Amino acid sequence: MIEERRREPRLDALPLNLFVYDNLSNHLLGTLVNISNRGMMILASSQCDPGGVLQVDLRSAERPDRVLLAAGLKVAWTSPASTAGSHWIGGRFIGIDQENARALAELIRRARDNAAQASSPA
Repeated sequence: MIEERRREPRLDALPLNLFVYDNLSNHLLGTLVNISNRGMMILASSQCDPGGVLQVDLRSAERPDRVLLAAGLKVAWTSPASTAGSHWIGGRFIGIDQENARALAELIRRARDNAAQASSPA
């Protein structure tokens, strides 16, 4: 059995429909898969090296011109995804300011609300 080592629970972010952009190039990195207070997982169209640092912006599909969260992300691991050319990227947040920490808390609240609605009987 695999031992769970996460300090923070991961919340499924797929219902939020958020995209992750490279802040420096404004290039779309991929789709946000899950998020926690400490980091995120991305389904990306390109590979990143573990240990590398990215400056990322989260944006919604509805408003791609509006940055919901900007943060540094240290890449902890990468793994090929089943779709050709796609990669899973896991990273932890670094260098997040107070304004973006509040934005992160709001995104996590929204992800929790979505998870609660999805698990409640109809």
